[in-house]
Amino acid sequence: KFVDSRDEEFEAEGLKKYNDLNVLAMQLVAPGGLFVTCSCSGLVSPEAFEDLVSKAAHRYQKRLQIFDRTGPGGDHPNASNHPDGRYLKVLWSRIA
Repeated sequence: KFVDSRDEEFEAEGLKKYNDLNVLAMQLVAPGGLFVTCSCSGLVSPEAFEDLVSKAAHRYQKRLQIFDRTGPGGDHPNASNHPDGRYLKVLWSRIA
């Protein structure tokens, strides 16, 4: 969990860690290979996480084809009045 505070400085630092981790991981995947990345930071929305991963790929000349977006299983429900409870995000993709 890289983003655990709403403080702008800590949030920016956490997002940079997610960026760096994904860039390093993408470099290890051969073209055509499967790339799966996850976040358990409730303060990062699914949209923001996907945007961060997509931008990291483009910045480092990787073409990412996202084919699924998942989260926790049915045994881990989320209260409708607690959006931060949607903390687990999983992006399934292929490095093209």
